[in-house]
Amino acid sequence: VLMIVNLSEGTHSLVPAAHQENHKGDSGQYIKSIIYGGLDGIVSVFVSVASVEAGSTALGVVLLLGLAKLISGAISMGVGDWMSTAAEVDYARNERLREQWECDNYLEGEIDEMVELYVEKGLSEQTARRLMTIVSRNPKLFIDMMMVDELGILPDEEHQVPWKHGAVNFTSFMVFGTVPLIGYVVYLSIGKLAHPTTMTTFGVSIGLTGFTLLLMGFVKGKLTGTNRVVSAVTTLLFGSVGAAIGWLVSFLLVK
Repeated sequence: VLMIVNLSEGTHSLVPAAHQENHKGDSGQYIKSIIYGGLDGIVSVFVSVASVEAGSTALGVVLLLGLAKLISGAISMGVGDWMSTAAEVDYARNERLREQWECDNYLEGEIDEMVELYVEKGLSEQTARRLMTIVSRNPKLFIDMMMVDELGILPDEEHQVPWKHGAVNFTSFMVFGTVPLIGYVVYLSIGKLAHPTTMTTFGVSIGLTGFTLLLMGFVKGKLTGTNRVVSAVTTLLFGSVGAAIGWLVSFLLVK
């Protein structure tokens, strides 16, 4: 496929002459926040419910403590993702400014560094120097390459919106964290018509949590283009191990 590279303008692009690829778009940048918040939400709330169940507590108390964990955990995860993303953005932007200053004041030295890196990647010194000399004519492209090759920072990292990552994480935690509590809400709602036991309700919570973990892993595999079955089983496995360890610790402490 013929690719047209614009090196002389202030911007750069790779334009396919006869082919276009379909990508996930901007939504792909939030996959980490969705999975991180969702997995932590469903596992941590389930462990909270399970730990209370270990002490044979009334259904209403179990639900109340679960809701408290749900809300506090969602806020904590959302703010944490917001702040960590903001730190990544600040770091990337500061590094770009530093690289920009070095290019403005010591371009030959920066070219030498990039030549050395590409020689290590397998290019001959002559080819690497010719390539870097051409690319350096476009300052933005050259700095983008230095950011990736020297620092491992992708250009998109500078354009992340921290509060959006925090909001996605918060929402994911709330949505998935609600799953272990659904059984308790339903059984308490029909409590006057039936007489649910804590073990029955806990069994429903286990089933819903396991199913949701499988579904989460399946969707993650679809979004990332990996094996969906393996992704689903892996998510269920790690989520179950985390929940089981949390429940076991609580059970031993209570007993």
